[in-house]
Amino acid sequence: MKFDRLVMLAVVICAIVLAGELMAYGPNVQNYDADAEMEDGMLSISVSSSGPDAYSAIVMDNGEYPSPTQLYIYLDERYGETFAEARDAIGLKGLDIEYSIEQVRRSLNVRGFDDIVICGDDRLLEMLEGGAGSKALLVMSYALPESVYSGSADDPIFEWVRQGGALYWMASPIGMFYRGESGLVEVKNSGEILFGKDCINTAGADLALSVLDAGGLTNALSLKWNRVLYGLDASGTEGSLSMGFSQDGYASVSMVPFGSGMICVFGGNYERNQCDDVAQVIASGISCYSQILNIGTGTVVRDTAEMSFEMPDGAADISVYVSIGGYYTVFGRIIRC
Repeated sequence: MKFDRLVMLAVVICAIVLAGELMAYGPNVQNYDADAEMEDGMLSISVSSSGPDAYSAIVMDNGEYPSPTQLYIYLDERYGETFAEARDAIGLKGLDIEYSIEQVRRSLNVRGFDDIVICGDDRLLEMLEGGAGSKALLVMSYALPESVYSGSADDPIFEWVRQGGALYWMASPIGMFYRGESGLVEVKNSGEILFGKDCINTAGADLALSVLDAGGLTNALSLKWNRVLYGLDASGTEGSLSMGFSQDGYASVSMVPFGSGMICVFGGNYERNQCDDVAQVIASGISCYSQILNIGTGTVVRDTAEMSFEMPDGAADISVYVSIGGYYTVFGRIIRC
């Protein structure tokens, strides 16, 4: 009888320990949430977490340039066909294009951005011809098809940007190559063609050692990717915004106005760690047209943190981007008020 009691006690203890392990490490244990509402000129924000987490809340007015709600990612199905030519021309590092797109997509999903369309050549052209609306485009390839870009700032992709589109570019020099029927074509001086000056870092320093405060955005977005090869030097460009890190004038994140739209260039060859910065910037909805009204940061520990800000008169398009987890972001959400 005594032995049976000991066995039963051991079973109970094991069950308690197992339950504790499941609570600590099991799925769906961590819960995150964020909300914001406007009333009588006051913006109230709440941030919740079931664990101890750093958070930031960026309050912005995007004015007449609303943040994108749909992202197209260009899938270059001929990436490998002409890669050797691009590598030999500028020392470009290759990537597994489908895998890399999937990593960016997952990073965006964590931050609440789910309306993502993967498009090849034909659908890309169809999207561009359909107008800008609230759409954005991310290009991770070194070359575009000749149907959308052939070395001119008047080509369909840049006409689309002029109409209000948001173009995000990474992992190669923007506009340096296009692919025609005969193969890869190099465009000389693409910086001058697109931006009116030689401002693309094609062969300079890569590692950036200077932090760009950007009005607190680098810290609030927890930007950590400090590579600037293929980045832009947007200094002197009216209305531009540079974030992240800088070396010799080139930034890891550069946004420049382009007609009624925007071009954002991320520096560096592609690496998995870059995905977090790319996803933060896109999901936040921040553009070079955004007016940052307030930034709230702090730590929430198994509770709800609350903050309030008075909004200025005349604010046209107020939104809040909340991220939780700091450099290891586990939650993000843009709230349009």
